[in-house]
Amino acid sequence: MASRAAKGSSDSETVVDWMISSDSHIIEPPDLWTERIDSRFRGREPRVVRDGDHDWWTIDGQRSMSFLGVQTGDRFDKDATELITAASFEEVRPAAYDPSLYLAENADDGVMGSVIYPSEALLAYSIPDSELCSATMRAYNDFIAEFCAYDPGRLKGIALVNVDDPAEAVGEMKRAREIGLCGAMITVLPPEDRPYDDPMYEPVWSASVDLDMPLSMHVATGRRLLSVEAGQSSTQRVSEAAFYLQDHFVRKSLGEMIFSGVFERHPELRVGSVEHEVCWVPFFLFQADYCYTDRPPRGDWHRFEPGVLPSDFFKRNCFLSFQEDAVGIRVRDVCGEGTLMWGSDYPHTESTFPRSREIAAEILAGVPVEEQQAILRDNVARLYGFDLESIAPSGDG
Repeated sequence: MASRAAKGSSDSETVVDWMISSDSHIIEPPDLWTERIDSRFRGREPRVVRDGDHDWWTIDGQRSMSFLGVQTGDRFDKDATELITAASFEEVRPAAYDPSLYLAENADDGVMGSVIYPSEALLAYSIPDSELCSATMRAYNDFIAEFCAYDPGRLKGIALVNVDDPAEAVGEMKRAREIGLCGAMITVLPPEDRPYDDPMYEPVWSASVDLDMPLSMHVATGRRLLSVEAGQSSTQRVSEAAFYLQDHFVRKSLGEMIFSGVFERHPELRVGSVEHEVCWVPFFLFQADYCYTDRPPRGDWHRFEPGVLPSDFFKRNCFLSFQEDAVGIRVRDVCGEGTLMWGSDYPHTESTFPRSREIAAEILAGVPVEEQQAILRDNVARLYGFDLESIAPSGDG
């Protein structure tokens, strides 16, 4: 979503001149899964297939998507009709998969630390075969742990976890923590017959707290959402991309957790919305509180302690990783202090790179410096354990 800074220059300057991205990505190399997946899944793993001039990922024989990380920053200088959705791996910027270049390129953009999510592996959540889904995630977790081990103070990897089997999920969370990963991502849309108000997930919530691994729900990680169906073209309805996929599912899942008392039972649990932006939150919280206070309870609706509202749990237990939501910044007081965390989305086409400072300056114009610092680095540093003093540019802190 382009701001004025994204299409031109801005005279404003953010007071905070270096940042930590709460939502960055890597581009997976073509051999990630062919080299790492469990042997019994060989041939079904995500692999790259050349089609004409472009490379396409396939998962279990079904086409997924092509390579990202080839037009980072191009949206600032090109019309949207000039942007592409298909490329070859040779076109991917090396910094998207080389940790030393990754750190250098982001530092040039004012980003001194990054919480790292996948690209193609986001779509692992939509693999129907649950065992293949889990195996795909384990292989990715090994890869991203090695990537972040290059500089664990600046690179914080997020593990992929399949919660179809909560016991298995807990085991993978423990393993991921042992190999250095700092958080876990769960599907933003579990199967219809197993929503997040189901008691089956209690071990996952407990493990998240015990392991100090915040849980993330990233856009495009629905358990039944595939990028491209077999035999279809690589298209998506614009209404889905702009609206339905953006915040519908995360509202559903967070609502299920709040209203079923998950955060009441697990007061230290932190669960976040990633890349769904912020503007939806005020109305979501209004509706949640209104439903709780002004509609008669039906059936076995859970009731909280007297005086406690659904919005109280959101403000205490949830976090919001956003990219470029200037309107959301205006209503930040409704979301709750400590919930907002900026992310660059590097190296995707929609990324703020290489104009992150400009865009941050524009969307945070008029925001007190203490709040700027919290949004751009302090909140995410506290959540994932970044040492601000050690990663700050020389002479800053």
